[in-house]
Amino acid sequence: MKKSIITILLVLVALTGSAQKISSAKATADDYIKLLNNQGLYAYALDLSQLEKDMYLIAPVIQVYNNGKLEEDILSDFGIAYTNSAPRITIGFYSKCDSLLTFKFQFDEVCGLSFSLPKHPVKNEADNTEEIMYKPIPFAIQPTWKEHEVIPVVAYSSYWYDPEDKICRNCDSRELDANYMNSNTFKFSPHIYVFGVKIWKR
Repeated sequence: MKKSIITILLVLVALTGSAQKISSAKATADDYIKLLNNQGLYAYALDLSQLEKDMYLIAPVIQVYNNGKLEEDILSDFGIAYTNSAPRITIGFYSKCDSLLTFKFQFDEVCGLSFSLPKHPVKNEADNTEEIMYKPIPFAIQPTWKEHEVIPVVAYSSYWYDPEDKICRNCDSRELDANYMNSNTFKFSPHIYVFGVKIWKR
């Protein structure tokens, strides 16, 4: 009887030990993406593979919204457009310092366009301090589109002061839909950059 009890105890100890075993794991792509996001680096892609190759022109778009109003289309006077020679576009940006946002439109292995844009502080009225805080939110890409109309890809928006909770916040859904002008971001954020494209037939 005593021998049986000892055997059972040894088995239980072995099972308990194996259940709490810790081992190393390989870092995944998601792990790296989280680290890069924490450093302010983000990338968003647009799939153009369904368009007939080299038959369309694509122009990058940067729109500036102040307090929910469209104030400026930064690239509208440049007349920059690229043919759809590649199956995708990448829009990426990062922030080396608090006051500047650097972004890049990448159209294929060769063609690309980069800019630096100013970021603006938000005032915390609770303690009268100012801080620069922004957050990107992607748009849900609509299945249908019209030539020469803006296809928004991502909004990069400033935080805003919430007088009810007396904090600065930037909270919205994970994606902005076609009704984005009624979203928290466009209703409350004092400063937004919208990155996107226009597409039309050659």
